[in-house]
Amino acid sequence: MLVSVLHLLAKKRLVLASSSPRRQELIKSMGLDIELCPSTFEENLDYHDFKEFSNFVEATAAGKAEEVYQRLHETDPTADLLVIGADTMVTLGDEVYGKPKNPTDAVRMLTNLSGKCNRTHTGIVIRHSKGSRAFTEFTDVYFGELTKEQIQHYVDSGEPLDKAGAYGIQGIGGSLIRKIDGDYYCVMGLPLHRLCKELCLLLEQSEADSV
Repeated sequence: MLVSVLHLLAKKRLVLASSSPRRQELIKSMGLDIELCPSTFEENLDYHDFKEFSNFVEATAAGKAEEVYQRLHETDPTADLLVIGADTMVTLGDEVYGKPKNPTDAVRMLTNLSGKCNRTHTGIVIRHSKGSRAFTEFTDVYFGELTKEQIQHYVDSGEPLDKAGAYGIQGIGGSLIRKIDGDYYCVMGLPLHRLCKELCLLLEQSEADSV
């Protein structure tokens, strides 16, 4: 999908406002050279202040992208920056599951998710010289029935402790999941198809405006 705009992307400084090597590798898998720049944006927004979960994850992603964009622009005003911010959250009904505070919290989350369908929301913001584009994708994730021992062994592996919902679909956590309905990469924290689509639209529009 990106083949038609690769020549335009090559002229930009692509930055991921994140410390996630997982997200970086996903973008690199599409043939793009992108650098990691962790944001200092304080993720203290309250989802209760937002009408929809999508508004919340997009606001957090926007905060990350804007902080990095402004910081890098100050150090190199001539660079044609394109900064991607992302934020992922998991919900079960009206309850929100972020990253667990500790192993005990991870056990609590996974116990609640066992045998149920949770929803992963990933918000993306693409910050560029003329503004930004934002979108949210979601995927329903169906967990199998888990025993206490299975949950504890998974938590003891350490994998869940830095992940929203206390699980990662691409690792050991994939064995806990019975099926999904939606984009697999959304659960990983970066919905590739939608991201590529939005990048194409953005760059094609920019090229048309410059003619």
